[in-house]
Amino acid sequence: MDIERFKQQHVQILQIIHRMRELAAAGVAENASGLAREIRLMKSKVALHLSIENDILYPRLEKRSDGQIARLAREYREEMTALADGFGRFVERWGAESALGGDPEGFRSDCNTVLKALHRRIQRENTEFYPQVEAL
Repeated sequence: MDIERFKQQHVQILQIIHRMRELAAAGVAENASGLAREIRLMKSKVALHLSIENDILYPRLEKRSDGQIARLAREYREEMTALADGFGRFVERWGAESALGGDPEGFRSDCNTVLKALHRRIQRENTEFYPQVEAL
């Protein structure tokens, strides 16, 4: 199964995470505009990625006769629901420049939690899930 599109989207999301970390390290309040822009960009990239996974990839894999890959697809889809909810709350809270400048430490804390979870999930998909999908 060809999943290059999914892997490329992961690269793009990881690049945004990297830029956000750099901006935050240089100062949240000082870089509030850039951080808000990156949050909005990541929101659109993550939404597109999740939409395609949920509408195409997972349903197709869950119908496979291979019980192992069908089970993994279900687990990954279910796990992503909680992560997506947390990411949505993060975007809602921190998507505006004014919110970032008003509570830099709150942003750093939330950002660290959400981006770490998203990064960890992408790495798991890249190393555990996608190789099995590509082998089909």
